[in-house]
Amino acid sequence: MASELIPLNEWARRRYPTKPPHINTLRRWAFEGKIFPKPEKHGRSYYVQEHARYVNDFNDPAFLEAMRGSSSPQ
Repeated sequence: MASELIPLNEWARRRYPTKPPHINTLRRWAFEGKIFPKPEKHGRSYYVQEHARYVNDFNDPAFLEAMRGSSSPQ
């Protein structure tokens, strides 16, 4: 079953509770494909799966592990 989509700023508050990134940073990450699984844009807003992760380097072992885990049913 697919995860429910949540607004990008809500995802940031959950992922980084003490100091979430600025909304402009979040939008840039979404636009540049640095959030996996990729956020969906609905109108002017981005929505992401709750378990999404920030990925700076697509060769990073953490990203490769997330890719392997994304294909398994939840």
